[in-house]
Parts: sequence; C-alpha cells; structure tokens
Amino acid sequence: MAEGEAKEKTPYINETLPERYCECWESEDEDEPGDPDCGCGEEREIVDWRWKLPRKSPRWADLFEDGKLVVFHPLFSSGSATVRGNIVLKRNYNYYWEVKMMTHPYGTDVMVGVGTRNIPETVRDYTSCIGNSHDSYGLSYTGAICQNKEVVDDCPGFCKGTIIGVMVDMFRGTLEFYLNREPQGVTFTDLLRHKTLYPVVSSTAALSALRLTYASSWESSLMVNSARMLAASESGLKFLENMPPGLVSTMDEHFWLVMLSAGRVEPRPIRKRVRECRRF
Repeated sequence: MAEGEAKEKTPYINETLPERYCECWESEDEDEPGDPDCGCGEEREIVDWRWKLPRKSPRWADLFEDGKLVVFHPLFSSGSATVRGNIVLKRNYNYYWEVKMMTHPYGTDVMVGVGTRNIPETVRDYTSCIGNSHDSYGLSYTGAICQNKEVVDDCPGFCKGTIIGVMVDMFRGTLEFYLNREPQGVTFTDLLRHKTLYPVVSSTAALSALRLTYASSWESSLMVNSARMLAASESGLKFLENMPPGLVSTMDEHFWLVMLSAGRVEPRPIRKRVRECRRF
C-alpha cells in the first residue's frame, strides 16, 4: 500500500454516510454466490457481460469468478488503474448493471461509471481516472459524481457491501446512478455525442475489489416506456403487482425496467466541500 493511500477522503458538510445493502459473502467460508433469502439478487447470476483486462503492461488488476470480480493492485498500489467491460453500449438500447463493493474503499478514489476507450488504463499518479475528462462519467465512493474534472452532483457514496447501480438509456442519451437501488437522479444527458461507451471501474486502493452482480439490457420499445410509466403511478403499480403469469418471470429478471427514477435532469445543489476536489 502506498503512503499516499493512507489519506482519508475529503470531508463534507452535512454528509450522509454510505450504507451497505446486505452481508452476502461476508463470511470467508462462503463458496456460493449470494444468499437465496437476500434481495440483492446475486444468486440469479444474470450477467450479460464481463470485465476485460487491459492488454498493455503493467496490468494493475486481476479478474476472478469468470470475469465478474475485479481486484485492483493485488500486490501494492503505484497509481490509478481502470478496467472496462467487454461490451459496447449500443444506440437505442437500455442498460442496467450493478456492482457490489467487496472491500472497504479508501484512499484517493474508487469509482464506477461509463467512459470511452480514451480513458487511460494505468496512470502513475493517484488520481480519479473516471470523470477526469469529457470522455467519462463517474461516481466516487466519496459521493462525488464527476465529469470533465468537475463535481457536477453529489450523493452519499458507497462503502463495503453497497450496491452501485448504473442505468444508461442509449435512446435518450441519459445516465443515472443508483445506490442500493435508490435513484440518485438523472445526472448526464449528453451520452449520445460519443461514438462508443463502455462500463468502467477504477481504483487507486491496493487490494480493492468490486463484483459485477447483475447486468442486463433491453432494446428501447413501447413496452419499456409503458413499464416505466406504470411504475411511476399508483394505479400502474397495482397493475404490476397483478401481472399476467407470462410477464412475471420476465419482469423479475429485468426488475430494473420498473425501478423508479429521481427524474432530475438538472444537478441538485451540491453540498459545500470543506476542501476543493483534491482528487483532480
């Protein structure tokens, strides 16, 4: 662990502390994914894509569990590393994936987000690789939502056991983050200006680990829009609670189609930081 990684995160005024979603995999003896009685959904094993290791050396990350678990800086940390998914986000598709923080985040940054292939795979400096330019959008464990070296929005952040959800609408070009399946608001609306986008995670912390626990997509259609509109109304929710049997399994596997959105397209006022964004 590098000396620089012992620093505490930047404090906030009136900070809301991050929370874990569950305690799945809390025991070192567990060898099965998730707990069937838990609502996190790991036991479903619905993961349409995997993480992909960088081709260039040095590789500051390792993959396990068929590419679902990424461990950054397995020996020691010498800077910042980024790993992206092996999928390109297509136009006119809706995507949702969930990443569970498996270790206690610390140091300069641990981030989840979306970016182009221009994001550096390794940087010999302790910095935030995601959200550090126009090419990426990221959520930090500190709660900062960043793009182009700016903190454009704020949320509680995440800790060990938190589920970080990423909702990308490649028909409208929007991005919304979720924490433990609670919406944090539509923060970005300009994703369609990029030719290619990928899911990405990054970290500066030694032995930090994140697991891809769910990943699904659905082509934009009248059904998708209808499901979201039903979820947003009281009468619609009653319909969804009494769906025809043929739709129950589909909606169970693609539960995110009816997840509520905070519905904001303008960033909410950001809580004042005690110090400026030192990560950049």
